[in-house]
Amino acid sequence: MLSTTHFAVSVLLGLLLNLDRNEWVVALSFGVLIDLDHLFALPKYVADNGAAAILRPTWTDGPGFVYKSSFHQADGSFIVGYLSVGWRYFFPFIFWGVHIFMDWLQLAALEYSEAIEAAIFASSLLGIAYILYNRWHALRPESGPWDYIVHVGARLSHPLG
Repeated sequence: MLSTTHFAVSVLLGLLLNLDRNEWVVALSFGVLIDLDHLFALPKYVADNGAAAILRPTWTDGPGFVYKSSFHQADGSFIVGYLSVGWRYFFPFIFWGVHIFMDWLQLAALEYSEAIEAAIFASSLLGIAYILYNRWHALRPESGPWDYIVHVGARLSHPLG
């Protein structure tokens, strides 16, 4: 799956778990940033398969070798599990597991992966909007959806103010 989809799902999950600032960094690291291993594999993959192969749905060579680190394999659970000890909800493992599940789902349903990814991305964005609106509305019960849209528009036009 694309990093944007992993990011949207990780943000939705983080909002559901009500993470604090430090937990957000760890959650996004295990939910999104573990895909940085693809950058290390990119030169070898392009040298072996050509630049056009980057656009394939999966990065495999002829014999089936997948260009991913052990974080994307089952042995990664030992590393991530060990790093998750002591965290609330064991959440680094949860974010990593969701990431791995999404990648597995893409490979399992390769023929429909674009539609599945679009549905996951869109539903994640809707979930994020729903949670953020409910949190905002809880602080301003007299306000409605239009007031929230105006608020978000003002925040987007002046992100620091």
